[in-house]
Amino acid sequence: MQCAMLKAALLSAVALFAAAFAHPQQNGDSLTTGLSLLNGQNLVSAQKIFVLGFFSNGNSTYLGVWYNEMQPRTIVWVANRQNPITGGNGSLTLTSSSLELLDRTGNPVWSNAFQTQNSPQAFLLDSGNLIVNDTVSGNLLWQAFDHPSDTLLPGIRIGYDTSTNDNSFLTSWKNGSDPSLGEYSLRLDPKRLPDVLLFHGSVPKYRMGTWNGQGFSGVPALRATNLLAFNLTVDEDSAYYSYTALDTSILWRFVISPDGLAHRWRSNQSNLWTEYWHLPQDQCDVYAYCGANAACYNGDCKCLSEFTPKSPCDWSQRNFAGGCVRDAVLPCSSGNGFAFLSKVKVPDTLNAIMVHGKGWDDCKNLCLRQCSCSAYTVFQESDCVVWFGDLVDIVQLSEGINDLYTRVSHSNPSHSGRNIAIIVSVSVVVVVLVISALLSFCYRRSQQKHLPLAEAEVFRTKCEDESGSKVAKMLDLGAIKVATNNFSEQNSIVTARSRTIYKGTLPSFGDFAVKRLNAEAGLEKLQNEVKMLARLDHPNIIRMLGSCMQNNEKLICYEYMAGGSLDAVLFAEDESGIPDWPSRFRIMQGICEGLLYLHEHCRIVHRDIAPSNILLSEGSVPKTSDFGLATLLDQGQYEGKADNFRGTPGYSAPELFYGKYSVKSDVYSFGVILLEIVTGCNATSFCREDTDGLPRYVSFTKLMMIIPIPPPPPPLSTLSYLLFPVKVRKQWTQGTADQLKDPRMGDAPRGEVERCIHIGLRCVQDDPTVRPTMSYIRSTLAAIQP
Repeated sequence: MQCAMLKAALLSAVALFAAAFAHPQQNGDSLTTGLSLLNGQNLVSAQKIFVLGFFSNGNSTYLGVWYNEMQPRTIVWVANRQNPITGGNGSLTLTSSSLELLDRTGNPVWSNAFQTQNSPQAFLLDSGNLIVNDTVSGNLLWQAFDHPSDTLLPGIRIGYDTSTNDNSFLTSWKNGSDPSLGEYSLRLDPKRLPDVLLFHGSVPKYRMGTWNGQGFSGVPALRATNLLAFNLTVDEDSAYYSYTALDTSILWRFVISPDGLAHRWRSNQSNLWTEYWHLPQDQCDVYAYCGANAACYNGDCKCLSEFTPKSPCDWSQRNFAGGCVRDAVLPCSSGNGFAFLSKVKVPDTLNAIMVHGKGWDDCKNLCLRQCSCSAYTVFQESDCVVWFGDLVDIVQLSEGINDLYTRVSHSNPSHSGRNIAIIVSVSVVVVVLVISALLSFCYRRSQQKHLPLAEAEVFRTKCEDESGSKVAKMLDLGAIKVATNNFSEQNSIVTARSRTIYKGTLPSFGDFAVKRLNAEAGLEKLQNEVKMLARLDHPNIIRMLGSCMQNNEKLICYEYMAGGSLDAVLFAEDESGIPDWPSRFRIMQGICEGLLYLHEHCRIVHRDIAPSNILLSEGSVPKTSDFGLATLLDQGQYEGKADNFRGTPGYSAPELFYGKYSVKSDVYSFGVILLEIVTGCNATSFCREDTDGLPRYVSFTKLMMIIPIPPPPPPLSTLSYLLFPVKVRKQWTQGTADQLKDPRMGDAPRGEVERCIHIGLRCVQDDPTVRPTMSYIRSTLAAIQP
């Protein structure tokens, strides 16, 4: 009996001894010389924050570091991004001179070498850093933080050292599941003054702005708080950027996603990630959005002083890439002066130099002495920066600390008595002329009080009521009848149940459109549309010329849109006028710009975004129309309630059927339209493959006879809002999204098409809170096309 017990004890001891050698590092935080970490085994940091182990993508296996408790699994570092282990298990082995990742045959797929006379030991730290130390001296032999992947953790540095040819930067994953090198990188460029740039390949897509000693000039919000501190160390040959987490109870990560956006995430109490902010955020963040010698503010571009658009036609179409050129050759003279811009992200410093120890006056004189100097500024009162040649990527900010002086032809002294006298004299003359013109205008109006309005006076600028609010011009019914041939059928453009659209023409004005509401149409909707449009002014919002409510007529006049409505163009039977991919992409961007203006600048929810309400100009510039259901949100209000559903089935968000609406309701509608533009499928019809000779679209009435589907809470007639997004999402998840592309639009880059589909699917999620904002959508679209 005792022998049996002794034998069992010996066997147990042997088993424990073997297990210790087979899995010596299981759940530990270190790896010693001669031992291996096998596939299925992990190193866990001391406080159990990070895990080092193996993960797979199909038949490819990688060694990586991820968070231990955060959901979903978030990988922050990958060793063998470009050389995965295929066809079997691998192992990580620490030798006396290297850390090696071996495949199943023992061949190295990734390794790093170091020099030491003692035994090394590898540790996974609670910072997420995998390090190799000398066990005797404690010296650091190698660390993963010197070789970042797509994620910047607290303590990781990105930057360069030209003396050692070191260049450390982030590179995005190829896609959400493939960690191989993607198209985007975040880095500091040795050719520029210290600045963090996001590149698409070798092309800049976004620039944080030159470091001014306190932060990056283009991101004034990126400054030290009680949560984070941002660091930039600059030497003669090097510059490195990093950040520090001051509150260690919160996990932080900064990651470059495969779609070209930079996200900063923080953990919450539920071990889930919350987005803190992302870059780029708006159109002005797009690198050189306004071209050369122009400044961007709030999505619009303006040429610098003494510059005009290089191509006025392109600028009228909101294509600012050509930038601006000087009105006349700038003479190199001591009489040159400077125009002033405040609160700016200073231009790209690819053609700039910094001179230390020079204040504002010295910096100004330095620029004046150089004929090619085009602008200057000063950082921290003594670091003079001067630019030569064109100025690129200037952004005016709502808050900021940097001023910029751009060179102009003449100095503008502010204390010249002679100039003041001239200004006063000119002002007096102008005032007299203005008063005379007003008196003359009032006299003419009094003489014409009982006469029909002349054609030139039918449309004039918006005026204000007694409260100071903008109201629309009341138009003359007689002039509108003349312009539309008394509302003849020949002038009819669109006829619907409650309204008819006519084309009107006046010799002194040109073409315009007239919406005539039928007798059964409510006056409330017209009055609401007039009130909304009177306060709007944006290139992607229809311009209202005025309204008329005389003799029981309910009329609104708009600018004429020669391109027709988006649905008529997109779903036309004649394929000769079907827009190609670049045109469709510009239409998406234009609709996005208009909605962003409504949401963020006007606090207006449209509530009826549909292709029939998107009108196109002759150059296919989209403009949102039909504001009869639009609602103005009060300050601090984010959603509202309506008594009943009104909108366009197929494009209405699910919450609208329950009387709730918010800006995210418009986002849903935009997502449906975006998917329609890409696929060519009409959301109010079931888009199907034309493989049996049947029409491309099958009505939902016929569909329900074929495919019985239990009716959802909303009426069955609104089932379209479910089926179209569901169909697209199904093909997306099956990996066949490329089959969704409308074949009628010709060639289109697959990557651009798939990214647009992804944006659309994010917009049409049932939960409004998880849909993106229009500012996020705009920046994402801007990052798609190079």
